[in-house]
Amino acid sequence: MGGVDLSLFQFDPFLSWSVFMMNGDKTIYGRYGTASPQTKRADLDSNPNHSSAGLAAALRRALELHSAYSQEPALWAGPLAGKTGPKPEWSYVAEFPTAQKYGRSFRVEDANESACTHCHEVQRSMIDSYFMTGKKLSDNMLWIYPDPSILGLSMSIDHCARVAAVADESIAAIAGLQPGDDLLSMASQPLLSIADVQWVLHNFPDAEGDLPILIRREGEEVELELSLPEQWRRAGDFGWRYRVAGYAMWLWMGVSLEDDPRGVRVPHLSPPWFKKPNLGAREKFRAGDLILELDGKSDWSRSSLLSYLMREKELGSMVHVKLERAGEAVELSFEIPSEQPEVLGY
Repeated sequence: MGGVDLSLFQFDPFLSWSVFMMNGDKTIYGRYGTASPQTKRADLDSNPNHSSAGLAAALRRALELHSAYSQEPALWAGPLAGKTGPKPEWSYVAEFPTAQKYGRSFRVEDANESACTHCHEVQRSMIDSYFMTGKKLSDNMLWIYPDPSILGLSMSIDHCARVAAVADESIAAIAGLQPGDDLLSMASQPLLSIADVQWVLHNFPDAEGDLPILIRREGEEVELELSLPEQWRRAGDFGWRYRVAGYAMWLWMGVSLEDDPRGVRVPHLSPPWFKKPNLGAREKFRAGDLILELDGKSDWSRSSLLSYLMREKELGSMVHVKLERAGEAVELSFEIPSEQPEVLGY
């Protein structure tokens, strides 16, 4: 990512492969590529959200947009403006405070042949830089690029943005969406792929609001609205994105976490390849522990618990846990590291 302009190329950093379809004047038509917790880096082409048919459909739609935009750029300037997001705090990885503090600038210098900052390091380094400079993490820095399932939508991977299924009583069902509907636009932005749906959701406010969508159903275009509740994205899970969640999960708790119907379970301790887990906390937990309360609160999900640790707890503060271990009630406490841990380069 050395020398890459992050104010233009904004993408889901957990992808190993993605596509920008854009004009030479830097107008973006759309994106392709959707990250998945099922993706395994060791398996070739393991992402279940990608297909050659879906990519071909996105490229065909991009060519249609390119032709229309080339003929009437003023007409399309508005609908395509939202394809470029707000300017980030730092436009280049070399500007990140983490790169400066840890002396890792050489890894992001454009002219350095050995420089290599990976795409998946960008968000973690951004989060680290926010911590270092005392900036508050917003919801869309943690619950990044929400999957359409948060609306109750399952999408066909072989089409631009076709609805495959709608969950009962979901946001999508209440809006009137049906299987077979083609999503043409959201928030007035034309859609080329599932990634474009995620892009609109990623940039939609956390506050309650109505999201306009245009669909094609049985050859007819229909306008609908998705009514999103307050803090709507928190219904999703970012815990599988270890480059985001690892801050609180491994650096601060020394364990991995997963959702459980009764609380949050510890499936295993931090992986052996991880360099700097919270060893004090790691010694307290055991694989199989079920966290029932944390700091006197219950009803946690994995993501809400991690968000709490990352945004509400101060460095050096204590965390108090009630858990169930092999059928027995256990109480323990551990300390959040007192110094800011290094992240860049993991």
